[in-house]
Amino acid sequence: MTDKNYNQNNPKRGNATDEFRFGVITFFSQHKVAGNLLMILMILFGAYGLTQMKRQLMPDFGLELITIDVEWSGASAEDVEANIINAIEPEVRFIDKVEKVVATAYEGRTKMQLFFEADTSMSKALTDVQSAVSRITTFPQDIEKPIVAQVVQRDEVCRIDISGPFSEKTLKYFARQMRDDLINMGLANVRFEGARDQEIWIEVPSDNLRELDLTLGDISNRIAASSIDLPSGSINSGDISKQIRSEQLARTPRELRQIEVVSKGSGEKLYLKDIARVFETFQEDSPYRINNQGPSIGLLVSRTRGADSLISQDLVQQYMTKISTKYPQSLEIVVYDVFADSVRQRLTMLVQNGQLGLLLVLGVLFLFLNGRVALWVAIGIPVAFLGGLGAMSMLGMSLDMITMFALILGVGIVVDDTIVVAEHATTLHRRGMHYQDAATQAANRMFAPVLAASLTTMAAFLPVLMVKNEVGEIISGIPITLSLIIVASLVECFLVLPMHLRKSLKKSSQGEQTKPRKFDAWFSHFRDQYFCRFSEITFLNKGFTVIATLCMFFIAITLLSSGRVKFEFFALPESDTIHANFTFTPGSSAYVTEAMARELGRSAKAAEDILTNGKGGLLTFGIGNIGTTDTGRGNLITNTTGNHIGSYSVELVDGDLRDVRNPMFIKTWEEQTRLLPGLERLLIFETQAGGPPGRDVDIRIVGKDMQSMKMAAVELQQQLRGVPGLLAVEDDLPFGKEDILLELKPEGEAMGFSTEDVARQVRNSFSGAVAKRFSEDAEEIIVRVKLPAAETKQQTIRDIYLRSPDKTDVLLSEVVTLTKRLGFTRINREDGVTQVSVTGDVDPSVTTTNTVLAIVSQEIAPAIEKQFGVKVEFKGKAEEQAEALGDLSIALILSIASIYIILAWLFSSYTTPLVIMSVVPFGLVGAIFGHYLMDFNLNMFSLMALLGLSGVLVNDSIILVTTIKRFIADGL
Repeated sequence: MTDKNYNQNNPKRGNATDEFRFGVITFFSQHKVAGNLLMILMILFGAYGLTQMKRQLMPDFGLELITIDVEWSGASAEDVEANIINAIEPEVRFIDKVEKVVATAYEGRTKMQLFFEADTSMSKALTDVQSAVSRITTFPQDIEKPIVAQVVQRDEVCRIDISGPFSEKTLKYFARQMRDDLINMGLANVRFEGARDQEIWIEVPSDNLRELDLTLGDISNRIAASSIDLPSGSINSGDISKQIRSEQLARTPRELRQIEVVSKGSGEKLYLKDIARVFETFQEDSPYRINNQGPSIGLLVSRTRGADSLISQDLVQQYMTKISTKYPQSLEIVVYDVFADSVRQRLTMLVQNGQLGLLLVLGVLFLFLNGRVALWVAIGIPVAFLGGLGAMSMLGMSLDMITMFALILGVGIVVDDTIVVAEHATTLHRRGMHYQDAATQAANRMFAPVLAASLTTMAAFLPVLMVKNEVGEIISGIPITLSLIIVASLVECFLVLPMHLRKSLKKSSQGEQTKPRKFDAWFSHFRDQYFCRFSEITFLNKGFTVIATLCMFFIAITLLSSGRVKFEFFALPESDTIHANFTFTPGSSAYVTEAMARELGRSAKAAEDILTNGKGGLLTFGIGNIGTTDTGRGNLITNTTGNHIGSYSVELVDGDLRDVRNPMFIKTWEEQTRLLPGLERLLIFETQAGGPPGRDVDIRIVGKDMQSMKMAAVELQQQLRGVPGLLAVEDDLPFGKEDILLELKPEGEAMGFSTEDVARQVRNSFSGAVAKRFSEDAEEIIVRVKLPAAETKQQTIRDIYLRSPDKTDVLLSEVVTLTKRLGFTRINREDGVTQVSVTGDVDPSVTTTNTVLAIVSQEIAPAIEKQFGVKVEFKGKAEEQAEALGDLSIALILSIASIYIILAWLFSSYTTPLVIMSVVPFGLVGAIFGHYLMDFNLNMFSLMALLGLSGVLVNDSIILVTTIKRFIADGL
């Protein structure tokens, strides 16, 4: 049986598309080597691209973010907000393209974050912000210089812990050497963790100050004036030019002790060593680390944008093998929290899944196609992928979870195109067409429907690029990757495959496969006796078929709407790192915090023994932080600090190597932990690395005053702790130390005191006065003049003496009125509005973010708003989800319109596209039932997979409708 349309497709009667089909396609089909040469080029192109592509867990995304850091030693969070944030905010809020301003006031410092619109010129934005801050003239005089910086994305590679029987200064020396070595090896970013800044303290007893009629400020000024390093000019003598410098910069305690403080009329001189104790120490109240060995210092190794995570980790491992003889044997060096291992494991998992899918595809191909034809169809899959990977490399894309996911989706799409052409060529050959004509005719005839199917698939995915914010940048790799793979597949399918089909069919014509296969006979029997009969029954009973299909569709919709199939916005794999953050009563000492960290280390080991029946092997490392917490969530906001807070982190073995899941370990760890007196809060949670930043649940409370917002936050937390599956509930407005407000009396004003002068002298009495700063080993060292520690511990604020402008000493209580107030250690603002965040993490095996937010909005929030007079808003990932799904809704409309236009062009009909597109919603029924039966949550990746499934459905429907129309045209 010959093909009736063969002679009708005359290139002279065609359009430009026909000329391409009958020109280029026929040329490559008939040419002996052109197809193979093109295939080799695609393989080489892809192989080169693979060597250039960076491997990482998640794709790089732009951070249109600038931060402003200001330190004001001794100031309360309220003072920082009132005097620094209020001064900066009006100047920067209305800079061009600023989208949002987030400010956080801490005790003694502030961090402001300026979020800009996408595609903003960040170099110009940085200049604008620096100029705006430099114009501010209302800052307090004794603040540190504001630091304005652009945030650069840095993904963690690993951490290194350094400990042993050494002093903290020695450990820091070793850590500095390692940092410099790693940077010299090519690692772009290595920074300290838990390394306190070095200071030199000059302790002057108050009796000596009164005897010499001096203040701490006076001594600080004399040290600064007598310890200088300034240029004094230059001397030119003939051809020789000499630089003159006055170098009296005292950098060591020994040099500082020789500074002259007082010169009496009798000629007697007093030096610093005569009236003060000078020694080296570390910054007070600065965070530090401990492990089972004692004090430790950490190094955080990060990769910059464009660097390869695995190569970076390999460099670290190479360095670790080289330093065994460089440092003392008693120095313990541990590499932990190796994020690059997660990259390697997850990429390997995706590769294995892709290989398994490819093997299944190959198995099906060899069942249904001629063996030689199936082989070339199978070879076309990696060839198309290599072509796409080469293009991805040219665009600067990375090999990560997102692009790998897209590659796995592409397997079905790519093989679908090649199967259509190969099967049609085989069918034409079986009907009697010459092998050479069959291969060429199949490629030419299938060009339009396959091209249309490919375009519809691309149309289904490309609108995803419309999704904005971090979510859009993360998932943008899916449509781009798939589009490149589809284009490469079209090239392979129509320019490479036809030549191979021609040769394969030629071999078949020579009798290599004349004996029918048993599977072919069985399949023909199944098709003719069962499938055709079933199709005939469904066709004859149209009403029942439609009703049954609609029932299945509505059941699937019910599964979604009822929550039986839950929606999880951005699913992340289980982490191997668990954090425990805790807070004591403000004012608690670091010794109490350190004791709690050690208790958490003990209880973590106890939990391991219980869960493993004493066998161990669950924990790999543990580290405690004193004076800081660990967000563990990739948040951009700086962690809270203070002596009364701390954290303990443990690393578990890889999730594939343990049966103990994180919720089980967290519960057991909590049960085994003894709560020390004064502990206010203990939160244990797992790291959430990857994906958009922020907590699963982030509820904002906005009100008129912080006290009412705090009470509302406490009530909301109590309610949320009763919601199943919600973990680590906390707010970000912690109570701080008791504030003492100073209000200048009229008597104080009469003595010549100012509020600023009083505040400075009070701060110097407790924190000391900074005499000078100098740089050593690329670090800033502060020289601080202060009272002895014994005096500051015993001294109350009422005991402080102030030096008046006329050089007399006056008690503080005679100058100011003292008022006590309970303050906060942290205050948050967004776009000028003070607010409190109540946050939590969701256990996806129990509930979802949407379920929790629905409970809050319907059952909890209305009562809290009414009781406390506040407003409850939903931010964080809920806001990201709403924006992303809103953008996807618009994208879906454009996608449907694009698919309709493509199909209408292909079939020259307004109604046929509607028939084809009507299949898509019903085809998704199976996917929803699959999620339900497997107890999986729908998420963003599921939506992307459903889009891919829609492309396959449309593809197959196009081929089916095209074939039906051809049969009708042939009179069948």
